[in-house]
Amino acid sequence: MKSRQQEEEAPSTAELREKLNEYSHFIEHTLQPQLKIALSEREEVESEINEYQELMNNLIFFKKGKMKDVTMVDLGHQLLYCQAKITDCDHVFVSVGMGFHVEFTIDEAIAFIKRRISFLNREKLPSRVDKAREVAGHVETTLEILESIGVEIQNLDGV
Repeated sequence: MKSRQQEEEAPSTAELREKLNEYSHFIEHTLQPQLKIALSEREEVESEINEYQELMNNLIFFKKGKMKDVTMVDLGHQLLYCQAKITDCDHVFVSVGMGFHVEFTIDEAIAFIKRRISFLNREKLPSRVDKAREVAGHVETTLEILESIGVEIQNLDGV
C-alpha cells in the first residue's frame, strides 16, 4: 500500500501524457533532424573517399596503358556520360577541395589521392561516424524513456 506522501509525489496521468508529448516532440523536431544531418555528413565523406578511390584506380589503369585515347566521362553523379578524347596524357586536374583544382602529373595525382584518402579516413570520417552514433544513442535513450512513460501511463490507467 502506498503512503500518502508517495501518492502526492507520483505524477498524474495528465502530467505523464504531457511528458510523453514533450519527448515525442523532442525526437521529431530535434533529434531526428540532427540524426539526418549527421548521417548525411558521414555519407558525404564516404562518397568523397569512394570518388577519390575510383579516380586513383582509373589513373593507375591509364598509367598502365590500358585506357584508350577516347573514353566515357561521367558528367555528374553517374547519371550522364559523354565520350571524351584525351589529348594530354601527361597531366590531370584533380579537385583538392573548396572548389579548387590542381594540375598534377599522373604520379603526383596518385600520390596526392593516397594522402587525401588517408586524411579523410583518419581525420574526417571518424568524427562524422562518432557524431552519427552519438545522436543515434540520444534517439535510442529518448525512445526508451518514451516507452517507460507509456508503461507508467498504462499502469496508472489500469489502477
